[in-house]
Amino acid sequence: MNFIKRDLERRKYQLSIVDSAKDKNSLIVIPTGLGKTMISIMLIDYRLSEYPDSKALFVAPTKPLINQHFRTFDEFVSLPLGIVSGSVSKEKRKKVYDESRVVFATPQTIENDLKNEVLNLEDFSILIVDEAHHAIGNYSYVRIADSFLHTSKHPNIIALTASPASDHDKIITICRNLNISNVEIRGEDDPDVKPYIKAKLVEELRVDLQPELRALTESAKKVLDSYISSLKQSGFFKDTLNSRINRMSVLLLQKKLQGQMIRGGRSFYTIRGIIATAKILKIYHAINLISTQSLRAFEAFLEKIIKQGKSKTDKEIGKDPEIIQLYEKSKSLLSDGIEHPKLSLLKNILESQLKGSERAIVFTQYRDTADVIEKMLGSCPNVHAVKFIGQGKKGLTQKEQIATVRDFEAGVYNALISTSVSEEGISIKGVDLAVFYETIPSGIRSIQRRGRVGRFNVGRVYVLITNDTNDEGYYWISKRKEKRMKNIVQKIKENPSLIKNDGTLKPFT
Repeated sequence: MNFIKRDLERRKYQLSIVDSAKDKNSLIVIPTGLGKTMISIMLIDYRLSEYPDSKALFVAPTKPLINQHFRTFDEFVSLPLGIVSGSVSKEKRKKVYDESRVVFATPQTIENDLKNEVLNLEDFSILIVDEAHHAIGNYSYVRIADSFLHTSKHPNIIALTASPASDHDKIITICRNLNISNVEIRGEDDPDVKPYIKAKLVEELRVDLQPELRALTESAKKVLDSYISSLKQSGFFKDTLNSRINRMSVLLLQKKLQGQMIRGGRSFYTIRGIIATAKILKIYHAINLISTQSLRAFEAFLEKIIKQGKSKTDKEIGKDPEIIQLYEKSKSLLSDGIEHPKLSLLKNILESQLKGSERAIVFTQYRDTADVIEKMLGSCPNVHAVKFIGQGKKGLTQKEQIATVRDFEAGVYNALISTSVSEEGISIKGVDLAVFYETIPSGIRSIQRRGRVGRFNVGRVYVLITNDTNDEGYYWISKRKEKRMKNIVQKIKENPSLIKNDGTLKPFT
């Protein structure tokens, strides 16, 4: 180990994975919290020792994740390290590429610099692809891997993930796109892994909507039904019952119509179809807010449309008397003190569970809900909460995100209210409790959420479910996807010969 400057715990399963992957393009699948970054440190140390004039490239989907990996490497490795970002000049990025032995970056920055010939991967001997389940479709990982394989003198790709995919085709695609010839898999039940797995106590907590919110939801569904009927009158879904039309079918129709627009088909029929589908999707979102999120978020969403909406879609919705009536009713219910029952349940959980130095993450899908939760928790004397959201419009900057995580880990806050930005990869130390404010129809994201808690101690996870809503359906969808993912991974693990040298999976082709 030429470049590791301090003692690094070398677990048996990590050493075995390193030995297998050091000279093969490898997909490494291990549970969250078992040291994927440490494995990458050992592999980079090996490759740069074998090829002394070479460099390493480490790509990950988000800037906070890249910064976290950089800090970990800086702690353990005596090599010139550099971070590149699209926010700094081309000249400064080129200097980092020239002077660093290990470069950390988001894939979009690398793809752009390859395209603009700011970066050449000829002298890079290892590419680490973190959260490798993104290596599908049009994602930058695919083009970076292709460039690396065709340019590098000594290419080795290491793909890391805790949750590859929940269907055969996606795993095939990941393997092909990254030219994988070797798969290393460890599960929580493997004898060499089991001692390092911390228990997670998962509990489902169910609530019923109050009669007032159920009535408001039903009123919103009637509006949705009338919008779907209008869409059918325009010539779409003519022979389909309203009850058989769902959000996904409307979304697929919208994408089809948008494709026609891009290809020059700007007919009145197409434009009206796009506006009609956009209206329906907004009402689906409004129904989801009232039924699974919060009345305040529902009211804020409608207010934004009615009072600030500038698009053709928003103007049509905002003038609809039934929408205005829903908005006024939501304001009236809020003034009467009525809110979604999840909020009071969440408050009770945190007030009763957060004692001493314990800390919690609350996961929620939407920023509006995060705002509502943060305001609600402001009245709890023993809960000190802060939002952790993505960059985007009115989001946190990269520096603010890093500072928020550091303050949380230091105990300035004991509750982190997070959107999806913290689900993926980020290691947040000392989290004892996680609350899923809603369920999500994704096996990967469910695994990632659970992976944020109990990394160093026994963790507790609460999943909040509103009965007779999308929460229930999404919960079982994610369960099925997780089970399917584990079955696929287990098949590969039990039959290593299923992986061909050309990076495909025999039984699924």
